[in-house]
This record gives sequence, structure tokens and C-alpha cells, in this order.
Amino acid sequence: MLKRKVLVTGISNLSDARYCAGMFVDYLCFELNADHKDYIPKEKVLEIKNWLSGLKVGGRLSDWPAHLISEDWQALGLDFLIIANAQQATQAREIVPELFYELTTADDSGAFNDYDHILLNCESLPEGLIGHPSVFAGHNVTGEQVPYLLGNENFQGIRLKGSHETSPGESTYDDLMDALEGLEDDS
Repeated sequence: MLKRKVLVTGISNLSDARYCAGMFVDYLCFELNADHKDYIPKEKVLEIKNWLSGLKVGGRLSDWPAHLISEDWQALGLDFLIIANAQQATQAREIVPELFYELTTADDSGAFNDYDHILLNCESLPEGLIGHPSVFAGHNVTGEQVPYLLGNENFQGIRLKGSHETSPGESTYDDLMDALEGLEDDS
């Protein structure tokens, strides 16, 4: 059991996904934009997803991916989406039951209560977010920052990043491991 909800983004291999599932991470996220360095094709997402159970699986969008049609969304069967563009909210709600809004600047003053979760991907917390029921700290989180984040009541969750395989079936998830070990509930 972890002391906070955990979202891991940038999942690109089965090793990271299975490690996260074994550590009882709440949310695993795949990059769905083909121009992003963490992107993996739909077929690989499905292959990895089929090995997992007990956690929510989703995707992250910066732009709405034209290469995914209605049948693709149905096949993926995602539990959530992370969007960075508020104009995508209506379209995203038609596909998934949970929606994260990725906040990349503290100047954003969106309708935060329209989202189930806020992923804070900037250094400071906008005043409008104080009291939101589900804010995930996500700006370059490392294992060293975990004690601070656990002591900050503004954050109900923490976002960590997956790693890339060094060779097929081999991943060095040291940063991920350090952070998750810091989040383990020792009781």
C-alpha cells in the first residue's frame, strides 16, 4: 500500500508496467501522441495492458490523435485520459470515465472542478487549486522530494515517470523505485 495515490506516465515497456502494478500504483499512463518521445503504438499498449490487473490504465494527450478512430478507443478501453487542452474535455469525457487536466503553467485559471484530477506539471500551485479534491504533484518528482510531498496537504497524489528499456525486457527503473519505496506505507 502506498501513502498517496500514484500516477506513472510515460509507460513504454512491460517491465515498468509490471513493477508498478506490483507496487500497487493507482494509475498507469501511456503517451498517445505519435510525436512524443514516450509514444508507443496502440498494439503495444494493448499487449502491455493485457498483462495488468488491479490498476487503472489510461493515456495522455497533448493534441487529439487523428490516428485513433472510434474503434481504436473502444479496443483500448482506457479508464482515464490526461489532457492539456481544456477544449478536449468534452471529447475526452465521451471516451473515459475519469479525466485529468495537466496544468503546465501557474497562470492557468481554468474551471478546475470540471476535472476529476489535476496533474500539476509546473512549479507553483495556483490559488484556484487549493481545496481541489485530487491534485497530483507532477513537476520533476524524484525520490528526494517524496517526504516534502507527503507533508504537503495540497497534494493527494504524485506523478512519477516510467523509463525506457535498456534492452528488450530490461529496464533500469532506479528513480521510479526510489520514489515508490519512499511512498510505501510501513504500517
